[in-house]
Amino acid sequence: MRNPLNCDRSTGLGMLLARVPMGVFFICAGYYKWKGGVDSFVSQNSDKLPTWGPHEWGMHYLQAIPYAELAVGVLLIVGFLTRLSGLVGALMVATFTYAVTGWRTPAGQPFNISFNLIFIGLLLAIFLVGPGRISLDGLLFGKKASPPLPPAE
Repeated sequence: MRNPLNCDRSTGLGMLLARVPMGVFFICAGYYKWKGGVDSFVSQNSDKLPTWGPHEWGMHYLQAIPYAELAVGVLLIVGFLTRLSGLVGALMVATFTYAVTGWRTPAGQPFNISFNLIFIGLLLAIFLVGPGRISLDGLLFGKKASPPLPPAE
């Protein structure tokens, strides 16, 4: 018996349902950083920059975070440059997690990095699987219909 969920429509819907919440998450995070003032965000988080890297690069990264979060969120929702957005989003969440927690869960807070690990996994799945057919990428670059067979003689 054929599995009705093993088709492009089902995969496209599943990827849409994965992309949209992640996109909304990034848009909300970027918007609140932008609304509160990017300079304020940078000054509040400059102490979390790793000491092993150039401080100036870290400051530029902090300046770019709100705008990058907004861009990644929009691109994930509409499904444009989706694989790149998934990879960039996963790298961003990984750097946030490292900067804030050092990949350690503080005592008494078992879910502190667990949600971020779920986000990283979901974003990497979006990167690896792609946007699905219900996306701008699917519309613009989707599978082309195979040419018809020539008539038999």
